Amino acid sequence: MTKAKPDKDKRGVLVCISGKSQNELVKLRRDNTIFGREKADIIVTDLEVSATHCQIQCIEDTYHIFDMNSSNGTFVNGQRIVKARLKEGDILEIGKTVFRFGLEDEKNVRHIPTLYSSTKKQDKTSSLVDTLIERELKQANKVYLEIVVTYGNNHRETIELHQKLVYIGRASSFGHFDQDTEISRKHLMIKLNDTGEVFIEDQGSTNGAFLNGQKISGMHRVQATDEVRVGRCIMRIVAKS
Repeated sequence: MTKAKPDKDKRGVLVCISGKSQNELVKLRRDNTIFGREKADIIVTDLEVSATHCQIQCIEDTYHIFDMNSSNGTFVNGQRIVKARLKEGDILEIGKTVFRFGLEDEKNVRHIPTLYSSTKKQDKTSSLVDTLIERELKQANKVYLEIVVTYGNNHRETIELHQKLVYIGRASSFGHFDQDTEISRKHLMIKLNDTGEVFIEDQGSTNGAFLNGQKISGMHRVQATDEVRVGRCIMRIVAKS
């Protein structure tokens, strides 16, 4: 039996169903797409929208939306969210602008730009956003992960990783996690995005993953001062440049 094609052949899109640009189609970026009134990939001209309001991240071919401490909140299917995994047909509300999330074949949306503005001043806005994105991409090439690990035997190690997506576990090709029997083979995912934000997610491990002493489920953002524990290993995870 042949497996179905993975979602990497699909691209996340938003259709504006209410607002100044009704029926416009927006193509989401493969990494993260920032929404806001000013410094954003998707410019939403609305006084109820914050300068940087929310972002949608593509994580392992699925799309997740994160509110960025906006003043008036981000809503999915009528519920105010901090973070949520998106499914086809979900309704997103940002200020007075409403989008419907969907997935389209990559070849069908290849011609659609990932920059968008709900104002008519497209040239000026796109020029500003192009500059911001170019600057971010230059910085992204320099950003890497530094993981300071204290193992169960109190041995301490600093690990530098230049991938944007890594997995901690007994199967890891780095570190000495294989010596901890409380750690699963693929225990914890660590994701570094282009803006230097770090996220972690337990991968269905046997003994769980902990952030500052609390067992986690789903995706969580990690600060440099946070303590992450898997098995008997304590980690601090920092984005460096």
